[in-house]
Amino acid sequence: MGARIYNTAKLHAAMNALEQHNIDSQHIFHGTGLGADQLQDEDLRISSSQVIRVFQNISEKRWHPYIAYEIGNSMHVSSYGLYGYAVLCSVTYRDTVEFAQKYHYLATPTASLNFQHSKDVTAWESEPSVDRNVTKDFYSFLVCVQMGIFNSLHKDVLGSGFETHLIQVRFGEDSPNLLPADAAPKIEYASDNNRFHIRPETIDQRLELGNHLTFKQVQQICETELSELMRQEGIAGKVKKTIVQNAAFSETMETISDQLGLTSRTLRRRLKQEQTTFSEIVDSARTELAMKYLRRADLSTDEIAYVLGFSETASFVRAFKRWTGTTPKSFRLPQ
Repeated sequence: MGARIYNTAKLHAAMNALEQHNIDSQHIFHGTGLGADQLQDEDLRISSSQVIRVFQNISEKRWHPYIAYEIGNSMHVSSYGLYGYAVLCSVTYRDTVEFAQKYHYLATPTASLNFQHSKDVTAWESEPSVDRNVTKDFYSFLVCVQMGIFNSLHKDVLGSGFETHLIQVRFGEDSPNLLPADAAPKIEYASDNNRFHIRPETIDQRLELGNHLTFKQVQQICETELSELMRQEGIAGKVKKTIVQNAAFSETMETISDQLGLTSRTLRRRLKQEQTTFSEIVDSARTELAMKYLRRADLSTDEIAYVLGFSETASFVRAFKRWTGTTPKSFRLPQ
């Protein structure tokens, strides 16, 4: 289920949201190796895969259209440990933006983050961090969770009076997961992006609890913690990171192992210990990026195939269908 390096805050948020609707939360841990009683252990660490599986179990039940948003909206800065404390200590909102993007890995991410600030758009963009076999329903679930998180954390940082003026999501209003009417004055479904909008003047707003010295000190600690988490991620994570950072999708295991300072035999043995293979990691990296590029809709299928190291577009289409069960064209926009 991946390296167990995160706290259980998101699982507690899920349980709390279900309790608000008087829903028994016992079954949501199916397939994770976890149980509700274990969450009482403050030292328990879990993997991002376990969080995703719990969310998937909840999504499949379709209990309530706002459950996903409510899970995210019950997350607060205090749930994120040092990461959250650093966010609170940011001197300006711009500091918050830069910090949140750089150290997002510390926050048990279930979605990617990207802040857009231009003449036309000032908004957080997000895409779910799922690499294969994601259904359109679960895609909308993860987007709603992230929009809830955006809303809650902005109220923590900017004050309870904060309100986004616009939320845009890629899925349609026929989805089983929706945003409540009070999430924003304007909600646009079937949009080109998942965006949580901020008013442009907010970017340079000074924060009430900001402290430059404390922020720098906590940031240094987060840097150390991030390095430690990356180390704990295991050899599979390092292989994937090397492949993605160097766009080395066509490289052999011998080439990648050399870059990691290992023999190919050692790399193969260590990957086996983590119950994966080099080819599975390459497929995972390709799938994750292909889905991201297709969702953004700003690259053609031919261009994506080239970027991911396929000599022919047809080969990419066949591989994508094998990974996800659908074609790139069908996957590009959730229905």
